[in-house]
Amino acid sequence: MDEIWKHIATTCIGIIVSGFSFWFVIAKNMVTKEEVKHMIETQSPYITDKQFIMEKLATHKETQKQFADALQRNTEVMVELKTQIAVLGETLKALEKRIEE
Repeated sequence: MDEIWKHIATTCIGIIVSGFSFWFVIAKNMVTKEEVKHMIETQSPYITDKQFIMEKLATHKETQKQFADALQRNTEVMVELKTQIAVLGETLKALEKRIEE
């Protein structure tokens, strides 16, 4: 029975020593999730692509705003022209009546 406990004790000691060895050789040099996240955010080649895309989006947004403003001004001018055409039409009718009289 003492032999079994000796085997169990030496096996447990071997497991503990192996665990410590693994930690000192491999596990302590492993990268954490936060470190990987930080590396992706700061060192990834896609950062420059992302910046380029964001700049293009900002440019397109500004261009779209300019087009919307121009369209609004054109709409206002068209409404004004419609009004003037209606007034001119009424004036023309009045002139035609005078000429006929």
